[in-house]
Amino acid sequence: MSETKEEHREYKTDEDFDKNYFKDIERKSNIWQCIQCGSCTASCESGRWTALKTRSIIRKVVLGDLSVLEDPDIWLCTTCYQCYERCPRDVRPTDVIMELRNYATKLGNISPAHRAVVGYLKNFGHAVPINDEIRKRRVELGLEELPPTAFKFKEEGDDKDLKKFEEYLFDLPPIKEEKKNEEKKGEK
Repeated sequence: MSETKEEHREYKTDEDFDKNYFKDIERKSNIWQCIQCGSCTASCESGRWTALKTRSIIRKVVLGDLSVLEDPDIWLCTTCYQCYERCPRDVRPTDVIMELRNYATKLGNISPAHRAVVGYLKNFGHAVPINDEIRKRRVELGLEELPPTAFKFKEEGDDKDLKKFEEYLFDLPPIKEEKKNEEKKGEK
């Protein structure tokens, strides 16, 4: 017997969901003004090359469809703000997507690429690791071997901002799959 996709779908419960979630989105956008005209999707540069359909994401939020928090498409937005500028109702779709990302991250749903960037920041102080070739070129150009980072202040003894940075950025919840694996280990 074949099983449908619906049978394997996981639903969030009221315990998993923050009641202030929609209030946060309401404060940062005019989400209820959306008329589903499609201007956001039509102007989306990322949507031309990926599965991102901004209008569909906004619709899911308006309908209260929590599956939007597990939708990998929310991570495809490049934050170019084309949709924001072209929306006739000032819905601010980019801000909605950023808020969705923030909340999805709190639930452990973060794109692997974004999680990797956090790892680079944590380990190297930069979103892109600086290799030996780049260090050499920087010196040839008369620049410091390493560009300034938050870690530079740590050496000078001022680590107050670094601690705040670590608190906000590095304390990501485990990826959903990691949570499931940990729960399975605990059951044994």
